[in-house]
This record gives sequence, C-alpha cells and structure tokens, in this order.
Amino acid sequence: MRRSRSAKWRPVLLALAAAAAAGQPRVAVGYGHGVLLKPGGTVWTWGANSGGALGREDDEQWGPAQVPGLTGFRDVAAADSASYAVNTDGAVWAWGSNENGELGTGSKEGSPKPVRIAGLPRIVAIAAARRHAMALDAAGGVWWWGRMNDFGESRTPKPVEGLAGVTAIATSDEHLAAVDSNGDVWVWGDHGAGELGSNNYNHTGVARKLPGMTGMVAVGAAHEATAGVRKDGAVWTIGGGAAGQLGNGATPNTMVKPVAVTGLTGVTAVAGGDAHFVALKGDGTVWSWGYNHFRQLGNARVKEEEVPRAVRSGTLAGVAAVAAAGGQSVAATAPGVVWAWGYNAAGALGADPEIMDQADTPMRPGQEVPEKCLSPLFACLTDTGKVITVCGAQGDDADVWSGIHYRFGPEKGPPDFMYPADPGSAPPALYFWSQALKKERRMTVRFANGAYTYRVYYGEESGGGVRVEDAHGKTLYDIPCSERPQVFWEYLEMNLPCDPNNPGGAAACAAKKKRR
Repeated sequence: MRRSRSAKWRPVLLALAAAAAAGQPRVAVGYGHGVLLKPGGTVWTWGANSGGALGREDDEQWGPAQVPGLTGFRDVAAADSASYAVNTDGAVWAWGSNENGELGTGSKEGSPKPVRIAGLPRIVAIAAARRHAMALDAAGGVWWWGRMNDFGESRTPKPVEGLAGVTAIATSDEHLAAVDSNGDVWVWGDHGAGELGSNNYNHTGVARKLPGMTGMVAVGAAHEATAGVRKDGAVWTIGGGAAGQLGNGATPNTMVKPVAVTGLTGVTAVAGGDAHFVALKGDGTVWSWGYNHFRQLGNARVKEEEVPRAVRSGTLAGVAAVAAAGGQSVAATAPGVVWAWGYNAAGALGADPEIMDQADTPMRPGQEVPEKCLSPLFACLTDTGKVITVCGAQGDDADVWSGIHYRFGPEKGPPDFMYPADPGSAPPALYFWSQALKKERRMTVRFANGAYTYRVYYGEESGGGVRVEDAHGKTLYDIPCSERPQVFWEYLEMNLPCDPNNPGGAAACAAKKKRR
C-alpha cells in the first residue's frame, strides 16, 4: 500500500473527539493547517489559509496565531480547508471553505471569520474530516453535516439515527465511529477492508455495533481501520492492516475481528491518519504505528511499523492531546505547546512547503532553525536492516543547510560510521550542490574534514542504493537499498551562491558572470 509523491495525493483527513473537560488543551490538523485549543480556552491556528481556514485574512501563518474573538472554548477540529470550535456553552463555530456545506450554515458560502452553526443542541465534542464534521451533544446524541462520500450532503446538521448514550466520536473521510456509555463501539460509512467489522463490504449509513469491541472509552478512525482504547489502557484495532495499521505485528489485508495492539498499555487517547495511528499514554508519551511513507510516525525511521514505537524527540514530553490527518501527526503539551511531524503538504506542519517537505521527528510550527535533524535529505533501508541517512535543516538560503550529518548502521546500536561523531557538533552552515541525472541524484557536501559526494541511484529491478565517494571520486561505501531511496531535495532551487566553500561555487560564479 504505497502512494507515489509524484501522484496527486490527497490525504485522508481525520480527527478524534471526546467529551473533554473545559480547560484541557486540544489539537487538530487538516490538509494544510492546524488548530490548537490552549488551556485558557483561546483558539489558535497555523499553516496555509486555504478557504480562510485560519480564521483571518492572512495568506498563511506558519506559527500559531490566535483566532480573533474566540475565547472560552473546550474543543476544536479541522477538515480539509475548514476549522471548528466548541465553546463552554455548547455552541459550535466554524470558518473556512464551505464548498460541501461543511460549515453547516445552510449555504455554500465560505467565511474566513467564525460563524455560529444554528440548529444544534448543546455540544460537548466535535470531530471533522475532509468534507464533513460530526458533533456529540450533551445528551449522548451524534450529529453530522457536510458531504460524506456516498451518503449524500447536508448543508445543515442532521442527527445520526439509532445512536444514544454516546461518550466519544471519531471520523475519517470514509467512515465514522462512536463509543457509548456501555463501552461498545459503533461504526458506519464506507467499508473497504473490514473496518465496519463484517465480511460483507457493503457501505452503510446506519450505525452498527462492532462485534468484540467492548469495554472501550475512546475511539480512533484511520484509512480502512478502526481503533478503540479499552478502560484498562489497552488498544484494539479492526479492519485493514496492509500497512501495519493494526499494530499487532502482522500485515493482513483484512481483519474483521478485533486484535490487540502489541505491547501498548496505559493509553488514554488514539487518533488515526492515512493508515497510521498515534496513541497518547497517561505518562505523556506518544506512540505510533502503521504507514510511514511521509514520516508521519515521527520515529526517524523510513519504513512502516507493524507494532508501536515511541515518537522520537528529546523535547516531546508531557503531551496532553494528539491528532492525525493524512500523512501528518500533531501533539499538544499540557501548557498548550504544539508539535507536528510527517508530510508538510500545504503547510500543515507550520513551515513553508516550498522549503520543507517532511519532518521525521516532531517540530514546532513556525520554527525557523530546528535544533536537530528536521528532515532527511535522503534515507533508505538496506536488505541487512541497516539505515543510511543524511540529515539537515535548511536555512534562508536555498543551498545552505545547518546541522548536516550522515549516519550508516543498524537501526539499534552503534553505527558503522557517522560524521560528525556528535550530530550536535556539526558546523553551523554547510553548502551542498545537487544535480538530477537520469537514474541517479548526486549531492556533494563539504564537511570540516573534506567533501563527500553521495550518489543516490535507482535500480531497474532492485530498489537502488547510495554510493559515498570522497573528494577524489574514490568509492568509500556502496550501500544497496531494499526499496527505492527517498530523496527530498527536489524542491530546492538551483541558485548556488558564488562561494569558494561551495563545491559547485566555481560553476555558479561562471554561470552568473555569463548571464551578466
């Protein structure tokens, strides 16, 4: 189950909602933006402003900025290009695009300013997906509006029939889920891989109980999979598992009976993205598993995970809320500090997508110079289970990166080689020159001990590999990859500075003089 970056990929947008107490931070993420509810009840947004999803007139706002006029709120959600917030009085406000009726106002006219949705009872939680939203009312009823795939479109909120006593809700762009006061999980919507708990793959607009999913207190929905958090802190999943999203150490195409996620305990919340899940433990740590093509698992690895692994960051601690959407994952700490990782798409991580493509470990939206490796320039997994990465963080100049280091070796244990020995000791600025060829990409990096050229090549039958050469062209390492290496500098402009320290500086100077 792989998606090519060259294809017009549109992520599955997901959100998780439960009847959270007022004053708790909440976070949500959409296709190109995010929404944060701080403990004081204020609402903040970041990213691109497609359709007015940021709640203001700016074109974009990479760092979180407060939505004017919104105070006293308890929950937030994000769709493709729309945002939602529920205040402590139970009123729902929405803003952004309204092409599919996702603002619930009865029209298709969008609004960059928050508008109150009429016709709803007192709401305590909200969730949203690409083109629709759903809400949980104080009496345990569930409502929806917008466009829900094959089940039509509603420009105003409609109640979901047959549900009562609901305590938590979640939605993907394909199916919806709810937990009732008895701990049973109910699902409805598209049915592509057993996520509705049946071998009958007929879609349904009627909520039905998931067999075997009992004793649950929270729920999450991902692409073709449903997850439930049991009252003892264990997580169970059902549906498709081709990308490892069931988290049970296997990759079955379909699982119509719930399975326990391996080794995961003490969980309080779970959120789903594009065939991946992110779980929050009671100790404030975050764990993830499933599809990882866009680094949405945040563990600095490059492959799908069949069992949970901790999200890697020395500063990601004390997390109080998590969310996921497509290839992105986000988390908010108890004080209301937000972190994001995965695919930057249209700016969902809070960085200019023309500058940064992906982040394989958590970053702060709006940060200019990350402290550690922000995104690998390339990475691949070898047949022997070893990984090679060259990492760096891009600065203002399109050809200047800080903190570049390279590593080759096993995923666990000491590497075969690394330079610098301590990535934190990398020079403050390094220049590189990349050139696209027919079947390979070449990058030259100048370190303090010399220049190295990395030739990333793609095999006709094999995945390809990475060849490391010294300044004289001598091959130092030739590392075959088990799959096509991931290369992330396609978006860099070939605007090399006229600098003698740059391996391509002489050519750049000559070209610049010729143009004059």
